[in-house]
Amino acid sequence: MTLFKLTFSCFLSLASCILIACAGIGNNGGGSENAMGDAPCSDCGDRGEIELEITDEVVYREWNESAFARLDSFAILGVFPAASVTAVAPENCKFCHSFSEDAIDFDLSRVEDSVWLETLPNMRRELMFPGMQVPEEDSTYVDSLLKEMLKVPFVEGEPLDSVKPWLERDGIEQAYSREVPPRLKNILNELATRYHVRYVSLPLRLSVQMDTDLGKKGGFYWESLWSLWDARYGELVFLTYNKFTAATKTRIAPERMWAEPMAMRLKKMLTTDLKTLEAH
Repeated sequence: MTLFKLTFSCFLSLASCILIACAGIGNNGGGSENAMGDAPCSDCGDRGEIELEITDEVVYREWNESAFARLDSFAILGVFPAASVTAVAPENCKFCHSFSEDAIDFDLSRVEDSVWLETLPNMRRELMFPGMQVPEEDSTYVDSLLKEMLKVPFVEGEPLDSVKPWLERDGIEQAYSREVPPRLKNILNELATRYHVRYVSLPLRLSVQMDTDLGKKGGFYWESLWSLWDARYGELVFLTYNKFTAATKTRIAPERMWAEPMAMRLKKMLTTDLKTLEAH
């Protein structure tokens, strides 16, 4: 999936689906792993709230202390769709009718939005899609620019979207000022200047694999690498790698809202007091 596969019309269509699915759920999208809405079909189970059991979790969190300390809650945030999305479902999955790359990408964006509204309500979010903050005629330009950004060696010689550096850092959370390569700084500065945004949020990798045999009514395997950048200064604000298994505890299938467990995890990135972190 390219960075701009999610077109404006698709965005509106998915928005309608999510709003329908979210009927009856509170405005706060974060805080609970169990509030995932009602199932819309006979194969998805009885009406009620799905309950997920999260296991086999691998997590790494990193904050740039200086960039995080000067986080401007009144600035403009440019929100990009996930750079790389993978959605895998078995052929015999009867409740995967809403499952797709676009759907899980949009669902993560929904969760991001709810977390931002709760923690930084004054920060204006601009969707960096063609026809919105990015003009239609700029779509190829921005797509090429971000593809180049992802190829820049960032950690241990690995490109920016690689999860390899984080796999063996399970349980580590640290304040760390990571060196940003000059070309990456320039790309961030270019985005900030051209589109009048201070910050850029970019899910670097998103992968969800459905498994009908997990739990009582199926489940999924989640993997994501999510980043926030201060585009004006060309700095990483924070980054989080998350991998876990989500299995249903009730007879309600995970037909949508797969990103719900990420709500509290992203909220932690915005609310952690870095002075409480031990040095690593």
